[in-house]
This record gives sequence, structure tokens and C-alpha cells, in this order.
Amino acid sequence: MNTKQGQEELAQMIRKESERLLEEIGKSVKHTKDIIWLSKWCMSCKFHNDHGARPMCNRWNARIVRPFYGRPIWEKMELKGREEKELVVADIDWDRKWREISDKIVEWAVEKVNGGYPYFCYTTTE
Repeated sequence: MNTKQGQEELAQMIRKESERLLEEIGKSVKHTKDIIWLSKWCMSCKFHNDHGARPMCNRWNARIVRPFYGRPIWEKMELKGREEKELVVADIDWDRKWREISDKIVEWAVEKVNGGYPYFCYTTTE
């Protein structure tokens, strides 16, 4: 460790481990759809579209989600070369709150999204 060669070997080991971890993470990452936090202006925007229980923004092809919603769905994943399992987020349930928060607080947060102003892409339905 105190020699130049020892430091270079350690740096090489760290680089290899970093590359291995990045490759492993890249294999396990699931792409999620884009989301937009629901603003009080979204409902009157011409790009707003209700798909049943799933409001969407047609401008950005993104799901519109209420603040405080989005509960992670955890899954146990086996680690290669080990007998242990690790908890990872397998998906996100956008229809459930991530904490037990009253609907009154959620509605208050909807009013405050983007400082109470419409998003820059807002266009009236008229």
C-alpha cells in the first residue's frame, strides 16, 4: 500500500469492482414510465387525458400522479455467488400512497405543486 505499485494495484481492483457493479446494476434496472405530479391546473389542460383510473399527459406521454402517491413494491433478489438475498424495488404502485397521509393534505399539496402556478406547457381546453 505504501508503494506506488501497491497503490496502482489497489486502484485497478477498485476500477474492476466499480465496472462489475455498474454492469450488474444495469442488468437489473427496470425502466419506469415518466410521471408528472398532479397540479390543480392539469385537469383543465388540453393535454390531460383520463384513462379510467390513470390520468395521463398526452403532451409528455407521462402518467399524472397525486403527491404522496407511489408505494414501492419490494422483492427479494438472490445475489450471485452468495446465499443471501437482498431487497430491491421491483416496481412502483402509483395508485397507493407511500405513507398514511390524509386526503386533505394530498389535496393541499396538489394546490401547491409548481408553486400553485400551471406548468409551462399548460394550454387551456378552450
